[in-house]
Amino acid sequence: MKYILYLLVLFVACPLYGQKEKDKMSSKYKRYRGPTLLEQAEALQEKSPKEAIQILQRAVLEATKKGDFQSESEAYVLLGNIYENIDQKELAVQRYEQALAALGKSKRRLPNAEIHQRIGQLSVELGDDKKAETNFRMCINTSRKEELKLKCEEGLIDVQLLRGDGFSTVKMLDSITSNYAMDSLSFARIEARRSQGYVQQNDYSNASQSFYNSLEALPTNIKLDREDMVPIEMAQQKLLDFEAASNTGKIQLQGRLQQIINQQDENDNFIKNNSIIASLYEEDDNLAEAKKFIDLSKEIISEKTDAAVAADVYKKSAELNQRNGNLSAALDDFDKYIAAKEKAIQNLENDLRQQVEIVKGQKELDEQKQIYNLQEKERELFQSQLTTQKIIIGFLSLLLVASLVYFYFLFKNVKAKRKANQMLLLKSLRTQMNPHFIFNALNSVNNFIAKNDEKSANKFLSEFSRLMRKVLDYSQKDFIAFEEEMELNELYLKLEHFRFRDKFDYTFKNNAKKYGYDLDIPPMLIQPFIENAVWHGLRYKEENGHLSVKVEEKEDGIIVEIKDDGIGRKKSKALKTKNQKKIKSTGLENVSRRIALINEIYDKNYEINVSDVNENKEDTGTLVQIRIPVNRG
Repeated sequence: MKYILYLLVLFVACPLYGQKEKDKMSSKYKRYRGPTLLEQAEALQEKSPKEAIQILQRAVLEATKKGDFQSESEAYVLLGNIYENIDQKELAVQRYEQALAALGKSKRRLPNAEIHQRIGQLSVELGDDKKAETNFRMCINTSRKEELKLKCEEGLIDVQLLRGDGFSTVKMLDSITSNYAMDSLSFARIEARRSQGYVQQNDYSNASQSFYNSLEALPTNIKLDREDMVPIEMAQQKLLDFEAASNTGKIQLQGRLQQIINQQDENDNFIKNNSIIASLYEEDDNLAEAKKFIDLSKEIISEKTDAAVAADVYKKSAELNQRNGNLSAALDDFDKYIAAKEKAIQNLENDLRQQVEIVKGQKELDEQKQIYNLQEKERELFQSQLTTQKIIIGFLSLLLVASLVYFYFLFKNVKAKRKANQMLLLKSLRTQMNPHFIFNALNSVNNFIAKNDEKSANKFLSEFSRLMRKVLDYSQKDFIAFEEEMELNELYLKLEHFRFRDKFDYTFKNNAKKYGYDLDIPPMLIQPFIENAVWHGLRYKEENGHLSVKVEEKEDGIIVEIKDDGIGRKKSKALKTKNQKKIKSTGLENVSRRIALINEIYDKNYEINVSDVNENKEDTGTLVQIRIPVNRG
């Protein structure tokens, strides 16, 4: 027991120790490892989006194969960010949705509200109001951050604006204002959306007031995200497009927004907005002011300026110079416009080429993922089929085992019943030996009485009573000691000789000294053959005969030999009277049936051989050999 407990301790402790060492190695490896694929892609997403996407493709496949759903989701989110940055909104939405699907496979509850918010915002820009609304509501339900919940509430406002429901927009904005504590930036976004709602209600007065409230609330000490500027720019555009707005109002709006752009230090936006203001002054035929803003834009154009933005500025400058009659400057601006336009076209071609390659990469990733998913499905199907087969095989095996157990117990029960019946028959055969033997013995007593030999009758009865006690005692047992059986046969032979002493002499030799009392045999096994030799062989012999009973030991058992020189079996059968022939002898037949049953029930191997001693003589005699196997412990 002590060793078993020791082995159990080793069995439990070794894996734990191994895991501890593994964790140490893993921790040590993490200290010296390089950047992960996600970290590499994140560093390249702006500088080289194509390369970043290729790295993320590897990251997705590796995470999928490892079942690392968190890393797979992060890779898809980063892919979504890259596609969003290059204005591939549909691909970005697809990647964000794949990120959500990966998170859904994880057993842990992972944050996904930010992803829902991004899908919602992109869906608004793509005009899919239903998908946008679904994702904004999921964001609100799953987010624990009030700031993110507020943005998703604002997203639901954008959905109503997309649907053109200005009344619901203003109503929802009132609810948000009362339910959330907002900073100045959040208030600016809310007021910009409120302005759009009033525009949809054709309420220019409230629309413009809300827009100015939005502009006034914008903080001046922080850099605004593009996401924060979008609702303000959209509100401005709605006001500019509003039919009731005057040119002066347009210029004022554009000028106020220009101040905000100056504060954010965004050159391209600054240049574009100056061009818009110049166009507004040009519409008022105020060419001097228009040229002033165009010249301001030209001054800050640099290599970093977007070529398309620069081309628009040079084109506007050429038009203004032409209207002012300064043809030389107009031609110079026009040349710069052509150069900038060519560069813009080249940049556009490069962007398109890059986007085509990126889309190809997207397709390759989808194909690889699809191939992997198909392989996984095939593997899962195979595993499912294998599991089903195992279950079926297990069930059939269980059914087979149950059937075998059932048939085993059924066979055992039948065998037990059969054995019980055989035992009953054996006992019946054994008990039949007693009346047969007693009947023959009483005939002997009757013979003495008939001869008025009282002395012999008394002596015979005395020995007979001894014999009967032994017979009745042994008849209750299935087996008795070999020595006890031989004592009974010796006593029986003595009595038969006493009766037929004028017919035969006998010898009785028992040389079984080794096995003796260690060997058990069925009672009354040998007696019927002795009786048969006396009554059917020697009794009818004309001269005095001889009966020999000899017991010899062999390696595998004992041989009991009963030999007489009587008339033989054939002649004895011929001398039977008609009455004797009608009454079938039961002694030898019972012995044969008993031997067969004992061999079957107790798995013994008793053998009986009966033969003539000398076929050439008139009195052939009979030899009976009984082989008794030795008990093997």
